[in-house]
Parts: sequence; C-alpha cells; structure tokens
Amino acid sequence: MTKNRIRTALVGCGRVSRTAHYDVLQELDDFDFVAVCDNNRARADEWAQKNGTKAYYSLDELLDGESLDFVTINTPNGLHARHATKVVERGINVMVEKPLGMLVDEADDLIDMAEDKGVRLYNVLQNRFNDTNQLLKKSIDRGRFGRIFTCNVTMRWCRSYGYYTEGNGWRMRRDLAGGVFTNQAIHYVDTMQWLVGAPAETVYAKMGTCVHPVDVETHGSAILSFKNGIIGSLNLTILTYPEDREGSITIMGEKGTVKVGGTCMNKILEWDFAETDPELDEAAQRANYEPPTVYGFGHQEMYRRIGRQLRHGDQDIDIPNGREGRKSVEILEALYRSEREGGIIRLPLGRR
Repeated sequence: MTKNRIRTALVGCGRVSRTAHYDVLQELDDFDFVAVCDNNRARADEWAQKNGTKAYYSLDELLDGESLDFVTINTPNGLHARHATKVVERGINVMVEKPLGMLVDEADDLIDMAEDKGVRLYNVLQNRFNDTNQLLKKSIDRGRFGRIFTCNVTMRWCRSYGYYTEGNGWRMRRDLAGGVFTNQAIHYVDTMQWLVGAPAETVYAKMGTCVHPVDVETHGSAILSFKNGIIGSLNLTILTYPEDREGSITIMGEKGTVKVGGTCMNKILEWDFAETDPELDEAAQRANYEPPTVYGFGHQEMYRRIGRQLRHGDQDIDIPNGREGRKSVEILEALYRSEREGGIIRLPLGRR
C-alpha cells in the first residue's frame, strides 16, 4: 500500500495499449503514468508525447531509469513471461496482458518468483467484468441452472492480412502470437473455465490455416470436459465475411439456458430459467451495451481494482492474478498439444 499515486510504466505501445490502456491510466487518479517503453523508437516517442510521459527504448533502460510501483506488460504474447520476469526480479508489481505466458512452465516460474519476491502479479482477463458475464456468473453461483450440462463458445470474427503484418508481423508467428485460440479466443477460454468452476480434465482440438499466408491457425474447434461433468465446445474463426459477427458463450442446464452474445459477449440473447430471481432478471433486461471495440470496458475495472489494492490496501478485492491466468495457459497448451499429436490430452499437464 502506498499513500502516493502509483508510479506506473507501460511496456509495449501497440494496438491494445492505445485502445484499452492509455486513456484509463490518464483518467484514474490512483495512477501516476510516468513512462512508456517500446523498442520501436518512433512509436515510443509518439506515445510518450501524446501521454505526457518519458520514452524508453528497452525494458532494462526503463527499469534502471525509473523508480516504479507498477508496470503493465503489453508486448507480443511470446514475450510476456520474459518481460514480466524482469520486472518481478526488481520487486515491482506487474500486470500482464493476455496470455500470462505461452507455456505452463514459464507461467509457473513467473508465479513462483512473484510469490518469492512478495510482489503482485496480475493478468488482464477483462471479460470477466462484462456486466453480462457478471450476471451469468451470479446465476450459476446461486444454483439457478441446477445441474449444468454444456458450455459452448462461438467466435466469428474477421481479421485481415493487414492485421497480421502490423507491428513487423509478430502476429504471424506461432512463438510470438499463437493464432485464433491464443490471440483472440483466450478470453473466451478463460470465461468458460471461470463460469464452469472446475478444472479441465480432457481436451481434443482440430485447427487449420487458410486465406492468409501466416504460420498461426485461423480457425478451429475443440471439445473440453471438466471435472464436474460439464462438456465445453469452442468454435473459432477470424475468417468471417465481411466483419466481426459473433462472440458468444452459452450455458445450458436442467433449469436454465443463457446465451451471452453480440460481437464480444456484450448482449444477453437468451435468459430463461425455471425459477425467477427478480434482482438478476431485472438486471439482465438492461445489461446490454455497445463497446467501442471488442476489448469492452473491463480494462477500466481491472485498473480500478488494482488501484484500490496497491494504493488503498484493499486486500480482499477480486482481481485476476497469476494463478488465475495460468488456468487458460494450461488449457491452451493442451489444445495445441492435441492438434500436434492428433488425440485427446489429459490435464493437468506435468512440468516439462
């Protein structure tokens, strides 16, 4: 806890930073936004000027040059764990954009180091804070579905080839990005396991790449089974013509059916229960919203909660941490392993 504003730096000045991070850091009084860092000097200079901060061109230079309370890592996916480790080594609290890491082992190493150093490790899982998903979670927790049978995700988005070539083409690469499962659908994977409330037990996946000359998957499907008996499915693509059409999750149980859809889980499309709950049912009628981008508004809530914890000492507030972020990393690693090996993969995964 600190009485002063939280001295904050942002690493990685790409799409997610300019879309979902800069404005929030400027708006919230708990944060003193002091620096940006990017190895593209022109981009770092541009966003430093726009944000009224100092520019750095390497993470080491940033950590040597500033006294910081908090760093947010928004670099390519394959660099998240490496960059967050450097921050944690300095004893600085850190938030990592999705995913926490590309492999369970690197996520575990980062989590262990953060706990040893006594610093906070957060993972951006902002879709948990959608009003729509919050109402769905409360309905599950209150037992309104009775026994839940299935949890189904459909993501029909559109990403052009220009999306992949932006930023020196890192989104084309398996080691830096992963494809539709990692780079787009990880939030749906996380939301599924969060709603289901039990560890995944087995996964089976098929993936494909077409249309764009990239090394990552553009579409695929998967079946997941969870320890509480729920069966999940993922149907994912970024090849939808001509634009984003759907980002939905459907829960079906013996006493209820709910579908949260829209382009990014922003609308309640089905809300049917055998028994009424006036509080939740009335809230569901006014829960729909129109976000400016598929990122929604959850980043604001992430930062608000982090501010309350780091500056005001609220230790009981629920914020997705490293151990929460690890759950989707493990599922994703199992899904890719299933695709490579052509069979069912059992979880938990052992350390390599």
